Amino acid sequence: MRALLKALSTAMLISPLVIAGCRTGGVNYRMDAPSGFAVYEKDTETFRAISADGVRIRVRRVENNPPGDAAMWGQAVEAHLKNRGYLRVADRQVTARNGLTGTFTEYAYWYNAEEYRYAVTIFVAAENIYLVEAGGTAERYARRREGIIGSLGKFSVR
Repeated sequence: MRALLKALSTAMLISPLVIAGCRTGGVNYRMDAPSGFAVYEKDTETFRAISADGVRIRVRRVENNPPGDAAMWGQAVEAHLKNRGYLRVADRQVTARNGLTGTFTEYAYWYNAEEYRYAVTIFVAAENIYLVEAGGTAERYARRREGIIGSLGKFSVR
C-alpha cells in the first residue's frame, strides 16, 4: 500500500500536468494509445503518451502488497486524493481486452486557478496493480475523454 500511495504522492506533488510515479520494473502489459496521442517510443520501461493539446496518459505497475482487490485499492486512492483536495466526479467499472476488470475514477482539482481532471484506472492481477492514469486541463481532457476510456478496453496484461 505504501508503494501505491508513494507513487500517487509523487504524481500529485511534482506537477499536476506530469503524471509520474514508480514501478517495479519490466513491462508485462499492452496499451494502445487513443487516436490523437503520440507514444513516447524511447521509453521502454513504461507506457506514456501525450496529445497535441497536452493531455497525458501513463501506465505503471506496482506490487500488490499487501494483497488487495481493485475495490480496496480504489478506496485507498480515493482517501489519498481527497486529503489533497481532489473531488471525485465520475466512476465506472471497465473491462480490459483480456477480461480483467478494473475501476475507472475521475477527479477534479484546481491548480493556479484552472480546473484540471485526473483519471485513474486500477486493474489488479494477482501480484501486481496496474494504474492507468490520464490528466490535463478540464477542457482539454473532456475532448479526449471518450478516447481514453475506449483505450482501457484495449489494455491487457501478458
